[in-house]
Amino acid sequence: MAVSVRADDRLVESVARTCARAAEPLDLLARVAALVRRHLPYDAAGWILVDPDTMLLNAIYEEDVPRTAHLSLMELELTRDDYTKFVDLARAGPTAASLGAVTLGHLELSPRWRAVYEPHGFGDELRAVFCSAGACWGHVCLTRRSTAAWFSCRDVELVARLAPHVAHGIRTGLLLDEAWLDPVRETAGLAVLDDEGHVVSSTPRALDWLGPPDEERLQRWAVVHEVAMQARAVADGDLQGPPAVARVRALSGEWLLVRGSRLEGEGRSAVLLEPARRCDVAPVLMQLHELTTREREVARLLVSGMTTADIAAELWITPDTLKGHVKSVFAKLGVRSRPELFARLSHEPVVRSVSSAR
Repeated sequence: MAVSVRADDRLVESVARTCARAAEPLDLLARVAALVRRHLPYDAAGWILVDPDTMLLNAIYEEDVPRTAHLSLMELELTRDDYTKFVDLARAGPTAASLGAVTLGHLELSPRWRAVYEPHGFGDELRAVFCSAGACWGHVCLTRRSTAAWFSCRDVELVARLAPHVAHGIRTGLLLDEAWLDPVRETAGLAVLDDEGHVVSSTPRALDWLGPPDEERLQRWAVVHEVAMQARAVADGDLQGPPAVARVRALSGEWLLVRGSRLEGEGRSAVLLEPARRCDVAPVLMQLHELTTREREVARLLVSGMTTADIAAELWITPDTLKGHVKSVFAKLGVRSRPELFARLSHEPVVRSVSSAR
């Protein structure tokens, strides 16, 4: 077991390094798939990019999935209720789940299993969503033949550990493409730093948000250097941990999400800046308002859309205890209802203009 755990850790580190380097998103999924399949055997898979607003598929790296099966699965995903639908995983979690586990061993309860997997000789399925910046950017579906062992709880946990890194890689790849567009239309800011810490180039949007870089004082650019250093350390295998992401207040007063990615073979790192959604800032807001660890858990589950009965069961507490936590959360965040809480933690933040911030 210890050997397997160490092997899992090595896979997570390898995927983290891969996702810390700038890559076109579909190419990134192909690289991740190659790493995962060597460690976690499966017989067919779809590594998928989606439109974050609609959750509709827009590109796929396919591994040994019959075309007719793929088209059928796509239609069923849109038209039938079923277990572990991607939209449900993205909205309320969990990040990863196996069909065998959620059906308690009765795969035949799943319409897609009866309609597609069983006729094509497949057994268990493992799904995961790649969510970042308050949205889903892709997902994966791994399947095994009916004669193979089902996915274990450790398999599911491992894929869940990989998901944040893959989401980060997809998001930064898309942002890098976007940041090189016409500066008039850019929605993300970009700064490129060399390994000596010099800002080699930056877009006008980055300068608007952080001001000009200063060779003598770091000021707001400190976060750019920190994120670039972490991205380099993760990509080089010198650091284990989450993707290089931070939050910072811009000169205008709005919150920014800052993420880093290593540029291949250039001795440079790219740091991308984008307006943060309220959900990106929610952890900071909850800490600022001194929510306890349990209150933060309750707030997160309330925003996810779970019922109070399900939240109490999830946290192993009584309904009365949950009511006390909810009352405290509402009081600390200055809201009176769940919709107000959702607006406080999940909607776009109010942005102050540059002129009003001076």
